[in-house]
Amino acid sequence: MNQILLILDGILAKYFLERLCLQKTSDYHFDVVYYNEDSIDLKLENEYIKFIKFDPSSASKLKTLFLKNSYSQVFIHMKEEFDVKAVYDNIRQIDEEVNIVLVDFWGLSINDDKCDLVDVRSSLSEYLLSFLPDVPNLAHNIGLSIGEIMEVKVPAYSIFAYRHISSISQKKYKIALIYRNKRILVPSQSTMIIPNDSLLLVGEPSVLQGVYHNIKGGTGQFPSPFGNNLYLFLDMALCSENELLKAYNAALLMQSKTSSKRLFIHVINVKLSKLYDELKSNSKAFITVYFDYKNTSTKNIKSMLMNDDLGLIIIDDKNFKKRKAELFKLKIPVLKIGDCDFDELSEAVILNSNENELENQANLMIDLSKQLKLKALLYHYEPENDSKKLIEHINSLSKLYNKELQIINNKGKNPIIELSNKQAMLQFIYFKKDLLDFSLQNIFSMDLNTLYYKLNKNYQFFIPIS
Repeated sequence: MNQILLILDGILAKYFLERLCLQKTSDYHFDVVYYNEDSIDLKLENEYIKFIKFDPSSASKLKTLFLKNSYSQVFIHMKEEFDVKAVYDNIRQIDEEVNIVLVDFWGLSINDDKCDLVDVRSSLSEYLLSFLPDVPNLAHNIGLSIGEIMEVKVPAYSIFAYRHISSISQKKYKIALIYRNKRILVPSQSTMIIPNDSLLLVGEPSVLQGVYHNIKGGTGQFPSPFGNNLYLFLDMALCSENELLKAYNAALLMQSKTSSKRLFIHVINVKLSKLYDELKSNSKAFITVYFDYKNTSTKNIKSMLMNDDLGLIIIDDKNFKKRKAELFKLKIPVLKIGDCDFDELSEAVILNSNENELENQANLMIDLSKQLKLKALLYHYEPENDSKKLIEHINSLSKLYNKELQIINNKGKNPIIELSNKQAMLQFIYFKKDLLDFSLQNIFSMDLNTLYYKLNKNYQFFIPIS
């Protein structure tokens, strides 16, 4: 028979006992020790609950009780601190192994792996805080209760609104459930988050705090939700001084115009030059420059990363072509440098015939184009007969970001040919596995993603997929 000992005193302990009787606890038998009749209701006694009256601070009486019974657990719920300490000490002298659950109103300091302290002050404070705006709702009765489970409601202005799960980089956390209209949704990669959804997040407590502020913080937060920092690779042997300067200036502009926290610059094949002098004399706190004298190529690009909170990798065209497969595996957005200077860009463009991909790309493109002050164009090549859903989604994004996104549905023209002469353009591309290997079939492909190389004179932004 599973037996649990309850040592109770006070009105709150009485309420606890009343709630216990409402639970289905037929697998356990409870012995309730009390000495103040105001703390219990004798009418609650039944075949599973037995009341025993004596002063639990008496070590001898407690010992006699333990000799007659084998308890798997002891609950101490008393109103006086002195009584709680005395009862706890008595039980530990009698049984060093039994699990004790102790209700703590005072902030007791008990170093005992087999004693669970229920901090009433902390629990009540957390519960009250959950009613305040801009305070995350944390789980306290399951798991470790240290903030590893969190519920967050998605406001209409959130950067998480109208995003598919696949477009959100979930590093050190997961979106486990979505509550929508009083229904539970188990999200898949294709599930889209909409305003007023409540997300159940599970992960590292410190990471979840950052995710909470990203969800609540509004638009214009790129590189979030992919990460918080930018990473620039500079290969002084493979690239000319002009190419290096373009990449460096592009990184500085991205750092200044987006919400990134830090810029990491990784230099390989170091050579003396004006750029080297400028990097060497860097005194900006938000920029970290690393001169790598060990690696001579970006072959092991994953092991070269100095930070695990990256939201964008900036790299030249030559290294991108050589390291596409490695970059694809990282699942981090990649900005490939184009021919013109970054500050000459005037348009942000998406070319795609897949409506599901367009929805994901559009969210990021409109967010970043607003930060960079670029015109936003969406070329919907060979659209389906009914594109009402896509148009509604684009209109929702435009309102969310307060940014116009122009949809071009021109069946009579090939957008690749139409845009091939442009060089002041930032093209957004879905970074799919199909892009890694080139074949003759790609030339005749109707998938505009696979034809990205025909516009490689432009800056190209590769969006990872899960």
